[in-house]
Amino acid sequence: MASQVSPGVIVRERDFSNAVIVGATAIRAAFASSFRTGPVGKIVNIGSERELIDTFGTPSEANAGDWLVASEFIRYGGQLAVVRAATGVLNATESGSGVLIGSKEDFDAGVTSEKFAARYAGADGNNLRVVIVDRGADWVITKTGHGLSVGGTYTDDAAVGHEVVKVTDANTFEIVQGTAAPTPAAGDTAVAWDYNSQAIASTGLTYKNIGPRPGTSAFASERHLSYDEVHIAVVDETSNTIVEKFTYLSKLSDGKSAEGASTYWKDYVNEYSGYIYAGVALSSAEHTTAGEDPGATAASYGATAAAPLELSRILPTAGGALTGGVDDFAYSAGEIQAAYDEFLDTEQTSIDFILMGGDAANETDTIAKAQAIASIANSRKDCIAFISPWSGAQIATSGGSALTPAQQLTNTISFMDNISSSSYVVLDSGIKYTYDRFNDKYRYIGCNGDVAGACVSTSAAQDDWFSPAGLNRGGLQNVVKLAFNPNKAQRDDLYTARVNPVVSFPGTGAVLFGDKTALASPSAFDRINVRRLFLNVEKRVKGLAEGVLFEQNDAVTRSNFVSAIGSYLGEIQARRGLTDYLVVCDNSNNTPEVIDRNEFVAELYLKPTRSINYVTVTVTATKTGVSFDEVIGR
Repeated sequence: MASQVSPGVIVRERDFSNAVIVGATAIRAAFASSFRTGPVGKIVNIGSERELIDTFGTPSEANAGDWLVASEFIRYGGQLAVVRAATGVLNATESGSGVLIGSKEDFDAGVTSEKFAARYAGADGNNLRVVIVDRGADWVITKTGHGLSVGGTYTDDAAVGHEVVKVTDANTFEIVQGTAAPTPAAGDTAVAWDYNSQAIASTGLTYKNIGPRPGTSAFASERHLSYDEVHIAVVDETSNTIVEKFTYLSKLSDGKSAEGASTYWKDYVNEYSGYIYAGVALSSAEHTTAGEDPGATAASYGATAAAPLELSRILPTAGGALTGGVDDFAYSAGEIQAAYDEFLDTEQTSIDFILMGGDAANETDTIAKAQAIASIANSRKDCIAFISPWSGAQIATSGGSALTPAQQLTNTISFMDNISSSSYVVLDSGIKYTYDRFNDKYRYIGCNGDVAGACVSTSAAQDDWFSPAGLNRGGLQNVVKLAFNPNKAQRDDLYTARVNPVVSFPGTGAVLFGDKTALASPSAFDRINVRRLFLNVEKRVKGLAEGVLFEQNDAVTRSNFVSAIGSYLGEIQARRGLTDYLVVCDNSNNTPEVIDRNEFVAELYLKPTRSINYVTVTVTATKTGVSFDEVIGR
């Protein structure tokens, strides 16, 4: 009886060995850590180290152990599905009250009421300044003792109908929309407003560094409106450089480009900016009532072309520096597990591997982290988790004496004993010493990214069902030395404990010298190549089976399915993955009772090709006159 309630596909696996997608173009590993920047709590697909840097930033001292493991995996040709853990990080904001905005979806859901916020959480957001550039005034009058309140907005009827935009100090106010020069009273001065020379606070930049003076868009002009254009820029104040700018956007909330896309500045920024979000409306103190309609009010800002009161001029004070961003690289066991839990749903994301990464805060938390990724692999049953030991198992803590090889062996096995038996987990002994070019120092990191990477390169050079171990395919990259280089007796102990040794032989470099899964009992599935073979076949079978859903349950459908899967298995056999196979999908297992339950049953019997783990070579000397047939009994 099927255990399903709604239509779906179940892939069952049986191991009869005890009773006695081909290729690597898109092998993706799940990975979670804390980062300098990037979305929080959301899966992001990464295809290169450049993408990893652009999205999540370069490694800091605090997260380099994790970051470099992920980077090493990419070097072998793998791709990543990355989640940034939700720790104590906060986004910088214009008000300085940090807030966590994990992703664009969180922002759209209204998690903040800030005017501006950094796109991503972290202290890097504290370096940003938002700049809004409007066209500005036409004239500036310096009028002695004008009697107007500083910060006020007035209409100057005496100055040939010019609009007084802002009173900036006791003697100065600005005028907009005047083509003729005003006639100042005796003792006063009037000068044309110079757009290009306007300074951007605290940056050393001027408006001309962002773009020419904004004017009127075609959308506004067609509706007999004026001066709707505005520029938005983001400046990095650590270097006083413009890191992002959007020119000729519109203050009209229904503004459109010639192609019909929105040009409203807030919508555009929120859709395309890589640095900021634009949230709540600007305040009345940040724009004027001078505009297309002299009767405009602050409350009308952001209306449509049908009610163009929002064409009020935006003042330079509308932007500002962002502060309050907080870094937090030290994730707890619960926080990193929550990040990895994003990968639990097999329908939401497709992955092949899960990388443990580097150490957590201590050995206890590192064990919890390793157990968490093992649990996800065991739950999904369509991927493999790769786990390295806690570095403290092989490297003495600061000020402590060096560990002996015997202590390193005992500590490594003790750490791995916390991982339950599973064919969906691969354990290795490797802690490698490698160069961190971002921080210009050498550091120890786990080899789980390299072991998973060896599987990627094996699939690329041959196929999933070849062992990734040994001198031909198991070489590890960027290894200066190993923290623990086990000898033959120690490798025996590691292998007995389900741990694949990583060893450096003279003249060969570091090599993965074992291909066991973490399965404790003898089985066909206690080898990496067999587990990967079955995962490959199961993914292919699932795809074919999904094509069968809702088709006619008759001999034609069964025959087509058998032909398709048989062709695939035949290819695997030709490419040395199987010694033999059998597909049963006929009346024998699709009985009338099964058909009446709307079920479709197929059974695959596979004889996987085994890898060679033990080689015995006997060399025998014989007398010159003796026939070899006599020696070997032929």
